[in-house]
Amino acid sequence: MGRKKQQVNDDAWGQSAGAIGGLAIVFGILGAIKDKLGLSWPVTMVLVVGVLVGLGYGAWRLRSSLQRLLTGQQAQPAAALQQQSLTAPAQGVQVGTENAALSTPMGQLLQRLEVPVESVESIPHPTGEGHMVRVAAPHATEAVTRLRKAIASELDVTQEEVNFAQVEGSIRNVRVLIGTPYTHIPALPDLTALDLDADIPLGYDLWGNILTMPSPIGKHFLVAGETEGGKTSFLKFLAYLFLVTGGRLVIVDGKPDGDFADFQQACDYYDNSLTHKGVMGALEYVRKVAERRGRSKRDGIRPEPMLVIIDEILTFKEDPAEGREFENALKITASQVRSARILVACATQHPRDDVISTVIKNNLTVSVAFKVMSQSASKMILGTVPEGVNAELLPASARGTFIIKDPRGVREMRGLFITDDMIQQAVKARLDALEPNEHAKAVLAAYGNAEFLTTEELAQALRGCGYEIPDGAQPMGVAVRDVIVKGFGAAPDVVQAGPTGARRKGRRKADLLALIART
Repeated sequence: MGRKKQQVNDDAWGQSAGAIGGLAIVFGILGAIKDKLGLSWPVTMVLVVGVLVGLGYGAWRLRSSLQRLLTGQQAQPAAALQQQSLTAPAQGVQVGTENAALSTPMGQLLQRLEVPVESVESIPHPTGEGHMVRVAAPHATEAVTRLRKAIASELDVTQEEVNFAQVEGSIRNVRVLIGTPYTHIPALPDLTALDLDADIPLGYDLWGNILTMPSPIGKHFLVAGETEGGKTSFLKFLAYLFLVTGGRLVIVDGKPDGDFADFQQACDYYDNSLTHKGVMGALEYVRKVAERRGRSKRDGIRPEPMLVIIDEILTFKEDPAEGREFENALKITASQVRSARILVACATQHPRDDVISTVIKNNLTVSVAFKVMSQSASKMILGTVPEGVNAELLPASARGTFIIKDPRGVREMRGLFITDDMIQQAVKARLDALEPNEHAKAVLAAYGNAEFLTTEELAQALRGCGYEIPDGAQPMGVAVRDVIVKGFGAAPDVVQAGPTGARRKGRRKADLLALIART
């Protein structure tokens, strides 16, 4: 630093001395010209200044030409300079160290939109134009994703054709697809080998990469979106996942279509009555399970994870008084069961503030938004999210696409699908794996191929199996119930079945099989 400062001082003294000498020479020349030509002092000074300026300009031009000749540079025409100014990065854009990475049309487009982009790389995609964009620090991917509308306008395409897939584990890398999304469907991973206490697969991104979320145990889901968006398929996948990995199921189907009927025999508790009593009974049952698990935990017993599904919560909120009671029960249940390895998932196809209340949002912390009709509905489901995240813009061409807000952040993906045959096979495997005791075997043998028996018919069949069942309605009913309890741990409720006008009271075989699944 000292040597550099000394050099600057020497240069200044040298320039000063040169300037003084130059002035002396100028005044000498002026005096000679004045005496020779007999001109006045003002005219002489103007003449000399003009000559000196001309000589200075000529020297500068000569020096510039020599520099270009020595460095191999050529003067650019005006048209080339104008083109260079049009393609230059916009003011405020941070350009990466390799200009070649930004020479692609997408890179230039993002620069024009003043995105702080570090690099843009073209990557192959089977049905569209793919790009890997790295945003310059300290910015994050929102710098790109919030510009969906602007990018679509620049490219003259619809917003649905502009898709983003954030790279897991990075807040600065995002894949951009211009084209039809989610056309590369990956193979379903082996779900039977999964550990529900570890990461679970939940969907796949635009390039067909499987995306996961941290263990769902102890978390609660809010699943919402317009009808036919894919919510039921998502919930079925969750139920299937719990089923094949040894978890338990409680399902309350608040829609009359019976979408979850295939799971019924494998459920600890199943209700499709669409009644306030039905959903309240299910929540009470779950709280009792949590209480029992709390006692078991003190004894060192680790229970299986349990999934509780309540589909279409609007069904249980249409009556204001019953709705408040339902919400209060849900709030208590959600807070009590987390430590009992129980996950609650509630769904609705009516993403409105009178359905998704503050109580619902505060107790269901993982939000899953399927396609909706407005940005306000998207915000109702997801709450506060980065700019540009909007479930209204999810592609209608890829049913089952959703935005999830979970511990990994806010991500878009398409759900993994399972078939009805897969569900039925998993239910059968669950039932086949359960070994009933001798009493249960006798009861099931008494049913044979029948799906329903009255108390009298079951009593008669049990007598044939060696049980002493007394006559008389009351003692016979008590004796039959005792045999069922010894075999299944509990007795299902007596129901009415049979043709209209000839309905009879008795018990269903399916309810007995469900009791086996619970134990």
